[in-house]
Amino acid sequence: MKLSFNQPHAVDLDALKAHAQRRLAHYAERYPHLGLAEHFRWVTDRSVSGSYKGGSGTLSVDEREIRVELDVPFFARPFRARIEDFVRRELALAAAAT
Repeated sequence: MKLSFNQPHAVDLDALKAHAQRRLAHYAERYPHLGLAEHFRWVTDRSVSGSYKGGSGTLSVDEREIRVELDVPFFARPFRARIEDFVRRELALAAAAT
């Protein structure tokens, strides 16, 4: 199942990258058994790639928009609404980052 999200923003790109690193650190600390940092890598200075248990995704930023593309495994389909809600909340936080 493919999911796509777009979030406009007016935040400096370095601030967005720092925000992403802080959120990753937050979730890695909260869920240490998942090894999240091992599945998250900056592909370019504006693009992140990650994968975990059959799912994958990319996050890319430019001066005006944050884009997230997820390929979620079939077994996660019952959680689609929760996944979408989580991503939208995180994007709103990123767009408001200072």
